[in-house]
Amino acid sequence: MGDGPPGAWIGKVLGFIYKSVCNLLGSALAVYLLWLIYFRPYEVCPHVDGAALAVFDLAGPAPGGGNASTTALRYDLALNISFFNSHDINRVRFGHLTAGLYYNGTKMGPSDDTLPSFKLRPRRRRVVYPALRGRASNVSDAVVESLARDRAEGRLNLDVRVKTTLTYRIWPSKATYYYEYDCWLQFAAPPGNGTPAFTGGFNCERRK
Repeated sequence: MGDGPPGAWIGKVLGFIYKSVCNLLGSALAVYLLWLIYFRPYEVCPHVDGAALAVFDLAGPAPGGGNASTTALRYDLALNISFFNSHDINRVRFGHLTAGLYYNGTKMGPSDDTLPSFKLRPRRRRVVYPALRGRASNVSDAVVESLARDRAEGRLNLDVRVKTTLTYRIWPSKATYYYEYDCWLQFAAPPGNGTPAFTGGFNCERRK
């Protein structure tokens, strides 16, 4: 393999492979950044147009539901959440769309509300209607204390966490991004007589 010292060609080959890998990674990063700038998925931000909280209160365990000393929390929250595609050319597909309710950092209920996937044309808006109803069993003492404190102050701060994938297509390829959003809602405490508390007009914040 030439007149050079033994093994020199191996170093050249390894150097070539290293440079090729670096160039490939650099090109892939550049393409990703260009796609990110072009599609602007970070500009997509849900907006809570309206929310109605009918029930958010402590309750005893369900009949026949095990330990009588455990504390449950009943909740009933309905929302109108809108999405807007600010892109001038490309449609965006919202998939794997879910919404879950959190209070004091604790998830209410075993699973999120799964919403239908949809495609949104440029400069169009779409409204979805999550319904978060159920009974969170065996809530912690921290949740009980926080709820008592919030009720004494006449307010409730709830977090609706929205998760979705955003898919953009440019033939023959596509780009998919995953985002989570926190939609912080502040209510007056429901009076407990069946009359819901209302709020709305909040932009959600990108969580990741």
